[in-house]
Amino acid sequence: MIEVLYLLIFAGVLFFTGVTMFGIMLSLGLSFLFVLAFGMFAMLIKMLPWLLVIMFGIWLFKKYA
Repeated sequence: MIEVLYLLIFAGVLFFTGVTMFGIMLSLGLSFLFVLAFGMFAMLIKMLPWLLVIMFGIWLFKKYA
């Protein structure tokens, strides 16, 4: 799904900037930044149960130690 998002962002930015060397570089950069941000968000959602378990364990350790 992220690949489709990358292509849509790339094509959208390229549509607005035009097919020039600057437009292509700008499209690649913006697409990369958006995909990086969405990838980090997806990883956070994927790791959320483990993060909650770790937080609960630290809370228990501080409460009883």
